[in-house]
Amino acid sequence: MRPKLVSIVAALALAAAAGVAQARLDSCDGPIVLGTTVDDTGPFSTLADRWRKMTEVFEEEVNKGGGIEVSSCHKKLPLKFVIYDDQSVPATAVALYEKLITVDHVDFLVGPDWSSLGGPVAPVAERHGVPIVMANVATPALYHRDFKWVWGTPAPVVPRWSERYFDMLKHVEPKPKSIFFVTHDNPVTKAITAVWSKKAEEQGIRVVGSETFSPATRDFTALIARIREAKPDIVYISSFDTVSVPLIQQMRELKVHALDVHHVMLSGALYKQVGADIEGMTGELVWFPGIKGPYSDLVEDVMKRSGVTMFEYIWTLNRLNSYLVMMQAIERAGAVDRDKVRKVLYKGTFKSPAGDITFDQDGFPNTGAFTIQMQHGDIKVVWPPDVATGKVIWPSPSWQ
Repeated sequence: MRPKLVSIVAALALAAAAGVAQARLDSCDGPIVLGTTVDDTGPFSTLADRWRKMTEVFEEEVNKGGGIEVSSCHKKLPLKFVIYDDQSVPATAVALYEKLITVDHVDFLVGPDWSSLGGPVAPVAERHGVPIVMANVATPALYHRDFKWVWGTPAPVVPRWSERYFDMLKHVEPKPKSIFFVTHDNPVTKAITAVWSKKAEEQGIRVVGSETFSPATRDFTALIARIREAKPDIVYISSFDTVSVPLIQQMRELKVHALDVHHVMLSGALYKQVGADIEGMTGELVWFPGIKGPYSDLVEDVMKRSGVTMFEYIWTLNRLNSYLVMMQAIERAGAVDRDKVRKVLYKGTFKSPAGDITFDQDGFPNTGAFTIQMQHGDIKVVWPPDVATGKVIWPSPSWQ
């Protein structure tokens, strides 16, 4: 037996020996059991290493209020999570979701994160007829497989990624007239550029350059020379956060000037590596504490208790939204019944702190993001104005 398979089998045996409490479908004898995996270890653990604790705290907070309302039972039932470490490995994730269904007999599934894990896990739920609300699984093609039991809460989705930023650009003075796109060579970031470069042109903002760089690039001198020559009002960086570290550092060293430098994944991980170099930059964030909406108090309490911040763990709300959506679906179904929950989820609309989540016929959501800006070392939500925690500083003083 290969070493990887040995580790998977050993993990399953250990979990079975732990004697996890099993769910009781179609029963009013609690608890309602949700099965999930998180990336405790492996390459994705840097994005999610506190999410196990966060999930346990979520369970505690929901149960403080009695649990989940089930109308057919005329009472609330407690919530219970069964959580395993998928080690950031697709094969491990598949084996663990099989176990959650066939050994632990969980009622419903939530998670996992990332397309590389969600892609192979979704067919497991589909084959067994168990509703699953995946979290940060953003590739649309993974949902376009005629599934009947699969949904997801990635945010923002590419067609809505920068919609609030481009709305803001209509209202700032001076209005930008030109934009230069710099794109990390990755399917997601290239898709973002494809959508928003077209939107810029439609909005009357001339695209004066578009460059793609490899994640292995360390010397951006030639690319930056082309930016300086084009003299764009906006430099729009479509890149994963840490990949663009040398780009931003060299843009500062070579004194790039613009009304704004926009980074589509402005994050704490980026800030830790470049520090004050991201001062004044704008970007997107799914949600930020202080923006009030449905379940925002619950989410803020859970994050605070588990030591998770949105700026450092920028995909956190998407994971919590998978829990919130499943809870709401159970409440609306009024029973611990997989088929009834499936029918509620289909093309349903659900509440979240960042606004409504509406699924299309394939289980893909319509989620957007808020525009943020780094101001004096702090993150401020600057658009839309009705939820802003600060006013946009325009043009960005640090890029003049």
